[in-house]
Amino acid sequence: MWPWEHLAFGYVLYSLHANAIRRERPSGRETIVVAVASQLPDLVDKPLAWAVGFVETGYALGHSIFIAPIVCLAAAALATRRGEQSLGGAFTVGYLSHVAGDVLNPFFLGRGLEVRVLLWPIASPPADAHGGFLEHVLVYLARHVAYLTAEGLTPYLAFQLGLAVAVALLWLYDGAPVASDLWRWLARRAR
Repeated sequence: MWPWEHLAFGYVLYSLHANAIRRERPSGRETIVVAVASQLPDLVDKPLAWAVGFVETGYALGHSIFIAPIVCLAAAALATRRGEQSLGGAFTVGYLSHVAGDVLNPFFLGRGLEVRVLLWPIASPPADAHGGFLEHVLVYLARHVAYLTAEGLTPYLAFQLGLAVAVALLWLYDGAPVASDLWRWLARRAR
């Protein structure tokens, strides 16, 4: 999944949780935490594999089902200690949505579930031989653009576009968290 797909998936899950369970819309702070946490596994693993060579593949420490509970429990404990339990929940949903998205995305593309992304250090998907960090990003981006544009409006592209519209509408329904906070802050500063 691409960063914006992880963000969208994490935000939708957290918004549904906040609206259905807590009967509150996500706050700007919760939205920022979801956004950061939904990127964290890749922010750890991709540089470790593609830039440093510490691990063979971009699915290692950050994606590991053996490490994820420890990270989420630590975030929840820190948030609880600070009296902001909702931020611990936002972190956990964002982080786990990333890992779930990496398992489920290949399934939706017709390739089956990719459970190996969770199993580091026992197992991992095969390593790619694309060179450094920037080369990896450019190769994957070129593949993605080619896939999206190769056959016109495919069901996958239609789904991606529909998902983007649905997420934007959900975000607006939630009161445009972060953007509305920024707008209020700017309005206060202007007075």
